[in-house]
Amino acid sequence: MVLSRGMSTVQDPCSSGVSRPRSRLAHLSMLVYAVLIGTSFPVGEAITGALDPAALTFIRFVLAALVFGLVLGLRGELARPDWSLIMRSGVIGALMAIFFVAMFEALRWTSALSTGALFTLVPLLSSGFGFAINGQRVRSLHLACLLFGAAGAIWIVFDGSLDRLLSLSLGRGELIFMGGALAFSLYAPMIKRLHRGEPPPVFAFWNLVMGAALLGVYAVPALLEADLRAVEVQVWLGIAYLAVFSTAITFFLSTLGSLSLPAFKVMSYTYLTPAVVAIFAAVLFGQWPSLSVVVGIVMVMSVTFLLQGTKTDAPV
Repeated sequence: MVLSRGMSTVQDPCSSGVSRPRSRLAHLSMLVYAVLIGTSFPVGEAITGALDPAALTFIRFVLAALVFGLVLGLRGELARPDWSLIMRSGVIGALMAIFFVAMFEALRWTSALSTGALFTLVPLLSSGFGFAINGQRVRSLHLACLLFGAAGAIWIVFDGSLDRLLSLSLGRGELIFMGGALAFSLYAPMIKRLHRGEPPPVFAFWNLVMGAALLGVYAVPALLEADLRAVEVQVWLGIAYLAVFSTAITFFLSTLGSLSLPAFKVMSYTYLTPAVVAIFAAVLFGQWPSLSVVVGIVMVMSVTFLLQGTKTDAPV
């Protein structure tokens, strides 16, 4: 994981503009973010039966924080946080904890298919929060692209089956997950709102630490019941991969992107996740998607990249 000292000189998030090199770096960060999140699904699926999801996620967050902290410590960039940073990171960490808790609880009552479909609403919700919190206006073109991207992502989630899409119903699990989706939609706007000039790696680290601490409150019962000594080496390797690549690095990348781009552009990269999962399933496991799913993949990829090239009406 490379944490550049040069990234510590970040403009104020409310400034009137973002330099082109910084914008390009932010877009590249979010593209890598989408790929890493996508690769976490097959790894997570392979090890999810070994530990309770809450315990697994908490361990993943703690390991990520330790790795992140070690890197910052070796670079001499880790210092005792002031009360303001703890409070601000606590807000952002709480949003992530709420999302994961809602996801765990929702999956007791509904399917991953339903939650995946509802997750496609996050960029739209985030665009609304971005306007309300940071004054980031969204053009009609942006809204059209977000809707088109959501349609493509839903098409992939439901494997191009209209019958499966129409069978979706909003029950207890879906309503619980919507609460988590609202929290996750606030994530990018609140990073921009609460950042006070700290180097992005430092800010991301304390957000991760506070998220792990708050998630731990929920995960305590699962941790007490877990027999960690019985967990196989392969499972620990999978957890290590998720901790470093899908948690520590993605926290840093999403923080970097959120400080430089409008919230709806940051969250629109989540549209790429189903496409990345489908592509990796094809390349690694020979599970080639149907033609209709390929159409959905083309839709989300084209819309995501089209959104990134459009201009906003307000400073980012």
